[in-house]
Amino acid sequence: MITPRDFLENWNKDVYGLVSFNENMIKSYNLSNDTKEFLIIAGLPESASPYLSFDSFNKGGGARLIDKYEVDKSLSKYIYVGFTATNDPICIVDGAGTVVYLDYENDFEEVFINSSVSQFAESLMVYVEFIKKIKAENGRKAFLERNAPKGILDWVTNRLVDIDSEALTEGSFWSQDLELFIKD
Repeated sequence: MITPRDFLENWNKDVYGLVSFNENMIKSYNLSNDTKEFLIIAGLPESASPYLSFDSFNKGGGARLIDKYEVDKSLSKYIYVGFTATNDPICIVDGAGTVVYLDYENDFEEVFINSSVSQFAESLMVYVEFIKKIKAENGRKAFLERNAPKGILDWVTNRLVDIDSEALTEGSFWSQDLELFIKD
């Protein structure tokens, strides 16, 4: 599992800056000390592949989803941190620490991303390597064209499962993304 300091040392902050969260707010949640430490020390990237964006404290990042948006109070367990390319909110589940997105077109159905914030951050780093490998093998437009060789797909699949054994469960964020690379 990656530590906040490892993430700070290895994430390319020159390309993708990091957002910060309010320490007092984060400490008030029912999250593990590791999760709180990660969010306070490292934060999350402003943006990251595949097409994810994160909001700092000043933009509502780290607040309860119900405080950020006018949504049903039943969604109070979700801590908002960002959004997907389709504007689905990315959240941390208070009490569990899992990272999910909420599919707003499907009544805010919870879609699993990672079991923890640190596993999520490490998965993002692996995904950056995945893109580099695709481009090196098939050219600079290959990622956008979803043109990844099977060997590289196998590599990223294995790495994501090594980081988080639940990452590629059916219907999860990572499984949905990697399915876009599979050619019939």
